[in-house]
Amino acid sequence: MSKLKKAAPWMLPAALVSVAVVWAVAAIGGTLTAQAHPVFAYSVAVLYDAVWLYALAQETAHRRQGSSARLPKAIGWVFLPLTVAVLAAHGLLAGDVLAAVVGALVPVLAKVTLVMAIDRERTRISPRAQAAIDRTRAATRDRIAVSRAVAAARAAETLAAAEIAKAARQAEAKAVTVTHDAFEKYAEVIDQHPLPEPAGELPGLVSDSALEALLSGGVLEPVPALGTGGEAPAGDRSGTDDGTPPLESAREANNRAVALLAVELYATSPPPSKRKFREAMRAEMNARGLTGSWETIDALYDREKALAESDGGGK
Repeated sequence: MSKLKKAAPWMLPAALVSVAVVWAVAAIGGTLTAQAHPVFAYSVAVLYDAVWLYALAQETAHRRQGSSARLPKAIGWVFLPLTVAVLAAHGLLAGDVLAAVVGALVPVLAKVTLVMAIDRERTRISPRAQAAIDRTRAATRDRIAVSRAVAAARAAETLAAAEIAKAARQAEAKAVTVTHDAFEKYAEVIDQHPLPEPAGELPGLVSDSALEALLSGGVLEPVPALGTGGEAPAGDRSGTDDGTPPLESAREANNRAVALLAVELYATSPPPSKRKFREAMRAEMNARGLTGSWETIDALYDREKALAESDGGGK
């Protein structure tokens, strides 16, 4: 019973709105059929009334909750005179003045009764309370917007992490595939071109000392030791039977030559400074094709200086 009592004020506005909508569709569609296809004409009429009904529904919802309904109100009051004019023109074109008057009054009555029903049930609150409600709604909308933005950012972060993980897995799989193909190719080459079995010992490789001697310009011919009359040093037993000098002899010869050069350059009066000694040693070593590091040159200088000082002290 209470539901029926609550719905009673809306029955007359609903009936009048329904009649007005049907009448407006028939009037607008019938008027436009003279210029367009009937399907298009009545589609336009239905859309027109749909917009009008939507504006009425929005105005009703806003009024019932006490919020602002300026745009729905404006649309409703704009569409009302247009609908009245269309219905009146349709009746006059049909030659029926009564139909024109009644048709024009139906949307007006529907609008008036609807406004009365809305005013009866709308929430009546003070402007201060309405402002508080509006602030609460605005804050709620802001929180919802922030929550949606955070959710979208997290979704984007998850998607990006998934893409990175996918790319890493693909790179790992590709690397494994390339390695496997390389091993397969290597095995295939070994199968097609096997290495011969060694009949004996493999020929010796070039040692680091031999390569260093060749690059430093060391002499590979026999170098007699100082004061030995062409005999090899006592500790050297690496020579060969065919007279080919060992590689270590070339290094020793280079070192001996560098040591003699240091004695020669230091034996000046007065003795040179370390800077001049280094410059002179490097120039003479380059000219004679000798090799030696800066540490060796400094050690030779220190040795000659110590010997000179000890000789001077002995005297």
